[in-house]
Amino acid sequence: MKDLRRRVAYLQGLVAGLQLEDNKEGRVLKEIISLLEDITEAIHDLHEDYEELEEYLEDIDEDLYDLEREAYADDLEEEEDEGEEDEEGDYVEVECPQCHEIVCFDADVLDDEEVVEVTCPNCNAVVFVNEEDKGEPADREKGEQGDTEDI
Repeated sequence: MKDLRRRVAYLQGLVAGLQLEDNKEGRVLKEIISLLEDITEAIHDLHEDYEELEEYLEDIDEDLYDLEREAYADDLEEEEDEGEEDEEGDYVEVECPQCHEIVCFDADVLDDEEVVEVTCPNCNAVVFVNEEDKGEPADREKGEQGDTEDI
């Protein structure tokens, strides 16, 4: 901004040094210099307004960030609490009777209406059947289950 003002002032000095007061060229140059002054002043005003708006926008952005943090803090805490609850009850651990490997499976298998056998991934021994009362042995090998699902 200062550079524009300095250059316009320099042009004013050059025109004044030419002493073109009353002729046509002198009037045209003076009007051009006057117009440049007005444009420079308008640009300066716009720049000041821009800086004000930029500062105002930064303040609003900070305030919005604070509001979001306050508003969503409760939601984030609830989601974290729900996540902890879900992680605790989602899986069932059973020890394989043959190789003693711990086998984990989804707790939803317990409520499944179909007969589901859970087999050990290490030795393929059946470690859990969700409906023992239907006569399903818990120690059958994989491939002998008939109409059951393996997990």
